[in-house]
Amino acid sequence: MLNDAGSVAAFELLAGLWRDGLLARESLVAKYDTQVDHLISETAWLAQNWPFTSGVLARQDLLDRFEVYEGWRGPVRAAHVVGGDVLGIPRGVSDRRRELAVRLAQHLMSRDAQSASWPGNAWPAIRQDAYGRVPEAQRQTFEAVRRALADGWHRPGVAYWPAVSDAMNEAVRRIVQRGEPARPVLDRLHAGIADSAKRAGAPYPPPR
Repeated sequence: MLNDAGSVAAFELLAGLWRDGLLARESLVAKYDTQVDHLISETAWLAQNWPFTSGVLARQDLLDRFEVYEGWRGPVRAAHVVGGDVLGIPRGVSDRRRELAVRLAQHLMSRDAQSASWPGNAWPAIRQDAYGRVPEAQRQTFEAVRRALADGWHRPGVAYWPAVSDAMNEAVRRIVQRGEPARPVLDRLHAGIADSAKRAGAPYPPPR
């Protein structure tokens, strides 16, 4: 809900941080693969998405310059979005191709495949029995990921997600950068998301 009390308070907090010069301008264009350069150059002092970032910094022998932790908590609890790619088999796939697709998925989810892949890509494995000895350089990251997953939240599939993403970006531009009042901006953007959801035939907000 983009215009509930929590969202309004969050955008007001971000706008205050921006006014006080506590948010780097690079944060507006930060992506998962740009944070390493921002941290090394000290353009940024705090960044999310540590499983990927830690892996790169460990390979560059720079990870010991940083502290890795599971992330901030809200006033009620921590809630970390659990992301990742999803494999799907489209309807109408022939029996043979479907069989091969299922076999590929089974292989990717196997203990051997997960054990071989997680240290290199620095993402947590989907199964607990895939972890052997954690490399010394990644132990702090591994523990942080484990604690974060304890408060993990699996975002539901949302048919109108592009509208949500566009609305959040517009809210950052207008509220954080331009200093417009949060409530009226978010009310208007909320209405736009609700309209997109209606056109998609999907509930807004999505069921929990």
